[in-house]
Amino acid sequence: MSDITERLRRWTHAVDAVSASELMDEAAAEIDRLRLTDAEREAVAVAMHRCEGPVFRTLRGLLERLG
Repeated sequence: MSDITERLRRWTHAVDAVSASELMDEAAAEIDRLRLTDAEREAVAVAMHRCEGPVFRTLRGLLERLG
């Protein structure tokens, strides 16, 4: 199976595309798999405040993207 983001981008142009509902179910499952738990978010926040420079900015960016 190819990367879900790649498959989503190609879906409208693919002659042999799977059904939209199947692709959306796969995308939703991937989002659920990648979502951080509250404990993981807290661990990232704690680690972020123990770092500085590029590592701090990277962890802060991660938390900002996750909302």
